[in-house]
Amino acid sequence: MTDLVPVSVQNGRLVTATHAHGLGPVADDWQAAQVWLDAIATRGRKNSAETVATYGYHLDKVRWFCENVHPVSPSRWTMQDVDAFCKYLADVPEDAICARDPLTGAFASRHDPGYSPFRKQPAVSSQADIKRFAHAMFRAWRDMGYIHINPMALHGAGTMRKINPERAVSIDLYDMVFEAMDAEEKRTFTARQLAARDRFILIALRELGLRASELIKASMSAFYKLSDPQDKRTYWVMRIGEETSKGRKERKLPVPKVVMDALGVYREAFGMDTEPSSVEEISLILSVKTDRSKAHASGRLIKDVESRRFFQAWLPVTTRHGLYHIVKGRLEKAAKILDEIGEPERAAHLRRASTHWLRHTFAKAALLTGQDVRTVAAWLGHSDLATTMIYTEQEALDLIRASNDSRPGFLAAE
Repeated sequence: MTDLVPVSVQNGRLVTATHAHGLGPVADDWQAAQVWLDAIATRGRKNSAETVATYGYHLDKVRWFCENVHPVSPSRWTMQDVDAFCKYLADVPEDAICARDPLTGAFASRHDPGYSPFRKQPAVSSQADIKRFAHAMFRAWRDMGYIHINPMALHGAGTMRKINPERAVSIDLYDMVFEAMDAEEKRTFTARQLAARDRFILIALRELGLRASELIKASMSAFYKLSDPQDKRTYWVMRIGEETSKGRKERKLPVPKVVMDALGVYREAFGMDTEPSSVEEISLILSVKTDRSKAHASGRLIKDVESRRFFQAWLPVTTRHGLYHIVKGRLEKAAKILDEIGEPERAAHLRRASTHWLRHTFAKAALLTGQDVRTVAAWLGHSDLATTMIYTEQEALDLIRASNDSRPGFLAAE
């Protein structure tokens, strides 16, 4: 949709065509959407690269729906088209879920047979995220004159995703995951590498309260030493850069000993020194696969796998989906053990868990051990204390105490 104003002659001068909207020369709706995303990326500190990437994932779903299910481009949508999209999100057919490799579990790539941007049925909260994205896109298009009306105007922008503090992994279930890992046979070099890496991932998510995107985008040099002039001791700190942190707010987190111990074992398994250095730009989360394009200083390619391992030519794990697959795989193995010993409810709870559940687990544990809510908020990168307070029962406790002061013995208590 370009809406060009025709070329005309005025006062003997040729007047070139201009666009009737403010997005500039765009060939179709997908280019128009990309112009909007590019503008968001440069709109200030609030919009991180991760936010823009998430919007890109949502756009992929809208485009796939238009090209494979409902052949009406978004700029021509009416309320009925919006309704059709919302109904589709609520019940994505099984044959529309992205295909996976039966051996590796990897999802089909964009140009592979069986590809779909839907890797599973979107949860209600995910559906709300996608609807909010579409509403924002239509609103921006309307403001720039690309469309005349917002077809989602009467649908609203959708409800904001809310934190569910119950989505946490109890310490006994958390330990069960490691017990399953310890019981697993590790006969090969690769199996030992995977065990060390995955243990570090689980510990880092649980003990540092990181978002998946913050872990996956970090490099080994994110860990550095900081000396405290007050107690004369040196501590390990992890830097979460503004380029990866939600809200583009840099954080520097003191690192628990259990995290550094797990990092050291993981690094040794991949042929590195136990402690990271400040000049290591290698990705923090590594694949056991090697980079075939790695070359010697002379420029000659390192041809064999063993040599690439020796030169630490590891490929990185670069996506949240890749990290999600690693964590879910470890949780599933522990859940199978729980099934075998007759604890299906705990197994089901573990199967529902994800990378973000470990962040919730950190938040709840920190607050339950008495850490100040402001400290926990700073650790998690929350700009609003109200977000951190969700993990507490402070509102209920305040009401309980007020009731006890005014009406002792009124409340049911043990």
